[in-house]
This record gives sequence, structure tokens and C-alpha cells, in this order.
Amino acid sequence: MRGHVVLRLLLIGTVAVSGLIVLIAPTAAQGEPVRIIFMHHSTGEGLIWEGNVREAFTSLGYEFWDHGYNDDGLVDAAGTYLGTHWDVPDDNTDPDGWYVVFNQPYTDPPANTFSHMLAYDVIIFKSCFPASDIQSEDDFETYRSYFLTIRDVMDQYPDKLFIPFTTPPLVPNETSPEAAARARRWSEYLTSPDYLEGHPNIAVFDFFSTLADASGYLRAEYRGDEYDSHPNQLANQTVGPLFVAFVDQAIRAFAPGEPVAAPDMAAEEPAEEAAPPADEAAVSADEEDYAPAGDIGFSAQTVGLLEDFERDSALDNWWNYADDGVAAFACILGEGFEGGQAVQVSYDMALDKYAGCGTDLLPDASWAGADGISFYYRTEPAGLYLDVGFGVADPTGAGEPTPFGIALETGSEEWTQVVIYWDDMVKADWFGDAGVDEFDPAQVVWFSLNVGYWEGVQAGSIWLDNVQLITG
Repeated sequence: MRGHVVLRLLLIGTVAVSGLIVLIAPTAAQGEPVRIIFMHHSTGEGLIWEGNVREAFTSLGYEFWDHGYNDDGLVDAAGTYLGTHWDVPDDNTDPDGWYVVFNQPYTDPPANTFSHMLAYDVIIFKSCFPASDIQSEDDFETYRSYFLTIRDVMDQYPDKLFIPFTTPPLVPNETSPEAAARARRWSEYLTSPDYLEGHPNIAVFDFFSTLADASGYLRAEYRGDEYDSHPNQLANQTVGPLFVAFVDQAIRAFAPGEPVAAPDMAAEEPAEEAAPPADEAAVSADEEDYAPAGDIGFSAQTVGLLEDFERDSALDNWWNYADDGVAAFACILGEGFEGGQAVQVSYDMALDKYAGCGTDLLPDASWAGADGISFYYRTEPAGLYLDVGFGVADPTGAGEPTPFGIALETGSEEWTQVVIYWDDMVKADWFGDAGVDEFDPAQVVWFSLNVGYWEGVQAGSIWLDNVQLITG
């Protein structure tokens, strides 16, 4: 492997995927941005500020407001503390507290917590970590009765999207093995068909599973110390993008009443010209301009810069996939190399689980004039695994594209450049004798970023920026 490559090669395990997720700017009724309220205490505040949640929602076109303890009160979409609060009864956001809130009468103008919450399109609410210390089966059943009543109330407002959180886990010194197991069961119940089926305006964010280890305790790497159950900065940086992606997808999937709906942007945007044929699109690597690739794939498919992710629509036509059992996965725009934007892949998955995202491409003969591909990356934490994959079409048109790629173990949390040569591309062994045997860059029809590891648990974020073809 050549000296430009700074990551360690592993056996390739790329996964062929299909499907397309098209994201368009969200708006509420009358063309106003979707307004989100997040009701929380300290763990929620840490998630917002350290997980860059407000900035991420803003970049997606949402208005994100939040309300913490009554002493902190309401924070507007710009992150300004307004010096007012909604008098949350007893400052209680445990399940019994939410039972009280959701049984308050609706008033217009708002005269209580519940009525203030209903002024928003999307209502997100959570309990803090003490609620995970479920001491008995009777307590578990009491939680269930509270949330069944809360569900009955949410059913009365089908035009609102409600997103409860599961409870965050505790450190071992603040709970027992039995209580931690009940907390896991509680998260499983709230995210099960038993609770959700037939209630299309409810989507539960499984905060517990993104933070908990196999025993139901807060993961060791997510602890500030052994007596503090507040998730640390690494936890918030990891979960923040997953939370934003979950809410974004829930909003886009929400249909009843349609006040929180994505409009058909096709009628509002001018039609783009068709991409020129490959031989007409090719330009020299040292030219500043490059030809557009049309409506799919990277912004250009010629020797030179492919994608710097500076366009807000850079991921509009990327698809996602995840194995069953992956706790969380998100592929979004995050902070890029030297400022700007990058693709950010954040995830939390068990042993031998995989997920990824990617984009379809138009075959481009000019790729054969390059020797390989380069990009910048950084990770949190170091030591994450990333498969960079390419689908190569058979020029005869036979069969599915053949997956090729390279598996990398990342080694740095700082921005680092990596160069991968076409000669290093390996056909995925699981594809067997099907497809083509040689990597042909001119026949590349998809590009993917796949995460997961067959030997261990993986959780964190990988940022990738300035994807370009290289020569020499």
C-alpha cells in the first residue's frame, strides 16, 4: 500500500444496498417551519449543547425550542434563555410527573404546561436518569399505567407528533442489577408494537439503548465518574446526531392531519438540465470548474473534486440501511474539514452488526483517467472501522453491480487525509463468483460508507469531507 494511505487495511466486508431516501426541507401548515419543543432536565440540556442538537435541527430547516427545569425555563430557537417558564408541576419529569402534565386541561391561551406544549408541531419529552431505578415489578406496572394514560391523551391530538424518550441508564453505583434490567425492559416496552401499533402520531426515541451496556448500566466510556449518571461529552456527541436524525425521519414519515408534512418541492424548483454524456462532461483535473452529475450522486463525476458537502442538498439523494438490532444510525451533514460541512456517520451497534449510507452514481469514463480516490476524515473515538465501498456495473448490463472496496481502521480524532488507489480495491468475498472480477472505475454506479465490526461493539461518529479523484 502506498505511503499516502494512513489507515490500516482490513479484509473488505462491504454490503450491497438498495433504496433511496429523499430529504426535502420540512415545513408545517401555511408554509411555516416545523416547530419542535423538547421538554427535559439536565441530561437533555447536555444532549442539546454538547451534541450540537439545536444547530443540526436549524440546518434541517426546523425551529427547535426547549424547556428545562423551571429555574432555567424556555429557550428559543436561537438558543436564548427567555427568562420565563411553564410552571411544570413540582418540576417533575418522572413518569408520574408526565402523567400529571398530560392530564392538565387544554386551554387557549395556554394556562398550564400541557397547553404550552401543544402550541408546537412536535412535542418531545423525557424523564431524567433517576426514573431508570425501577425498584419493583409493581413500580414497572405503575409506569406502564401512566404511559397508557398518556398515550390515550396523545391519541386525542392526531395532528401533533409526540416523541417520548426512554429513560437514560444509571451508573452501577446508583442502581441495582435488577432495577437496571427493568429499565431495559421499560425501554423495550415503550418501543414495542404493544405500545406503538395503531398510534401513528407517537414515535419513541430509545435514549436508553443508545447509552446502556449489556447489563443495563450507563456505558463506561459514557460516564463522567462512577457516581454520576449524567452522560458525558462523548455520549452527547455520539447520540446528538442520532437523536436529530430520528426526529427528522419521524417528522417526514408523519401523515395524519398533515400539519407536519414535507411539501412537494419539485413544483417549486426549476428543472435541472440533463447531465452531459461522459465524454462531454470530462474536464482536466487542474480546472476550477467541473461538470454536474445530474440529480443523483456526487456534485461532479470527473477527475478532480467529487463532493465537498457544502451544498445543503448534498445528502438529499443518499440512501441508508441498518441491520436489525442496530441501536442507532444516522448519516447527516456535520462540521467539515477547515469549516463548512462534511458527511457525518454516527452509530451505535452490537457485535457483528452493520449499517451504512451511500449514493447512486452515473458511470463516468473519466474516472478511468484517475488512479484512485482521496478524502479527509476524523473520528470520535479513534479506532472505529469504516468500509469504503463501490458498486461496479457489468458493462454488458448483466446482474447486480459487484461490490468492491477497502476496510479501514481509523487511527486519529484529528482531520487526516487518506488516499486509496484503484489497485487496492478488493471484491467483496461474500459476492462469490457473481458479477465482474476486476475493478473498473469507469463502471462505478454507487459509493457507500459502511460501519460496524464483526469482532466487537462499535459506537461513535466518523466525519468525511473533500472526496476527490486523484492522479499519480
